Amino acid sequence: MLNNITIGKYYPVRSRVHLMNPLAKVICTMAFVIMCLFSTTMLLNLILFILVMLMIANSHIPLKYFFKTIKSLRFILLFTIIINMIFNVYFETTLVMLSRIVLLVLYTSILTLTTPPTEITYGLEKFLSPLKIFRIPVNRMALSISIALRFIPTIIDEANKILKSQACRGIDYNSSSIKSRFVAIKALIIPMFVLTIKRADELGDAMEVRLFSIHKKRTNFRQNKWGFYDTYLVSIHIVLLVTLIARSIMVI
Repeated sequence: MLNNITIGKYYPVRSRVHLMNPLAKVICTMAFVIMCLFSTTMLLNLILFILVMLMIANSHIPLKYFFKTIKSLRFILLFTIIINMIFNVYFETTLVMLSRIVLLVLYTSILTLTTPPTEITYGLEKFLSPLKIFRIPVNRMALSISIALRFIPTIIDEANKILKSQACRGIDYNSSSIKSRFVAIKALIIPMFVLTIKRADELGDAMEVRLFSIHKKRTNFRQNKWGFYDTYLVSIHIVLLVTLIARSIMVI
């Protein structure tokens, strides 16, 4: 039931995108998010979609993982369509909004599928390092985001176990009435919450036993080198971002 969600899962395979520097992937992701904000037409979204497809092709990850991601968005997309219909939003504007959501989720899925959680922490910490001038705890922020991403598949696995155990006891999530489904979901949320707190306590104990300290300077196990492919992809994203910003300023 929840197997369609791929955010937070790492797919181990050798590809150019997998071998990129984590900092380069974080920069590309942030640039793409900003590009989506400045993309106001379907033509611009089509260009961004081509960029996403090229990234997916270079990642060597099967397309079924990305189709699962899009499938998991069906309720959010349907809700967006209903809200736009209620407020009489133009059809083209609705399509732009829907395509933005799909593009954002697809690109962030590329980041999480091609980068281990520890490397995401490294990339985020390097990306946010200028904020250290203002005494902002960058390492804590990066670690929190990385752990949150890593907990998504863990929570999904626990939820699937609970769903299967409840199905063995006669709870039907597919053909039951809406009221019965709400009761079943209520019975699902409470054990999920308890198991999540338990997993968080176990993680805290494991970090404490290994003498992990957020206040000490930490080194990275892997030596992440910046290569030509990193410069090439970052340059493409920055050029597209500057072009979209310049276009938006000229239109205004």
